[in-house]
Amino acid sequence: MKNKKKIIIIGANGFIGDNFCKKYKNRFNILKIGHQYGNLAIEKNWQNLPKAKVMIQLANFNSIKKSFSSPNQVIKNNINLLLNALDYCRKNNCKIIYLSSYIYGKKPIIPTPEFQTTDGNNPYSLSKIISEQLICLYRDYYNVNSVILRPFNVYGYGQSKRFLISNIINCILKKKEIEISDFNISRDYIYIDDILTAIFKSIYVNKKKLLLNIGSGKSFKVVEIIKIIEKFTKKKLIIKKTKQIRNPVQKTKARISSAKKYLNWEPKFSLKNGINKIIKYEKKNCSFR
Repeated sequence: MKNKKKIIIIGANGFIGDNFCKKYKNRFNILKIGHQYGNLAIEKNWQNLPKAKVMIQLANFNSIKKSFSSPNQVIKNNINLLLNALDYCRKNNCKIIYLSSYIYGKKPIIPTPEFQTTDGNNPYSLSKIISEQLICLYRDYYNVNSVILRPFNVYGYGQSKRFLISNIINCILKKKEIEISDFNISRDYIYIDDILTAIFKSIYVNKKKLLLNIGSGKSFKVVEIIKIIEKFTKKKLIIKKTKQIRNPVQKTKARISSAKKYLNWEPKFSLKNGINKIIKYEKKNCSFR
């Protein structure tokens, strides 16, 4: 293990972290940080963390719904945790790879470039914008090397059922009713394995600062996703139409030319291929009548 690059992953037990650890366990000496050190938004809990030269920072409250009900908690937690992570990186000469999110608001340029003005239209997004600004501060004043990735809508096997694609697949296989408010909302979906590859390539990139969109560069409506899942499962989704969300982001679609240029990265999985892999995984690992 001593010849392998040592990487510390904050939030290693989450969807992306767990999949990264499984995929690259033989490639790196991975230090998995979950809850064993307590709440990492508290500074003193960082004192006994092992040292590494690369940090992948994945931990945060990531529920937009929760961010509206508890804005103070979500913003304080996400920012304090990142500040502690940045201070760790400053003290240990450690590079940080930070997963941000879609933070372009309701009416961005389509496809959306990284220079699009950010818009914190919910407390969670606002915490991400502030976090990015803090990373730039530590980069410019303390020479902390950084890569900021802005993933659009990540999906994949093992994801929480509160996310759209996982929820639809779960409901259709279990013959459960699903509530949908708007069939025409369109999103850029990026498969988990493509996100993992982008993170992997970010570890080796030599630029001191990078800010990159990570998406498929394509956009699909909810109704299109339902049709794809119904085709692969040969089942009909039971749908309950609910009241539409007020002023939602209507469409997202990433411009990914910068990631192609600086990471030599591009998505390998189409939406159909990704959905088909999830369905096969769910059928194999779960029991459905």
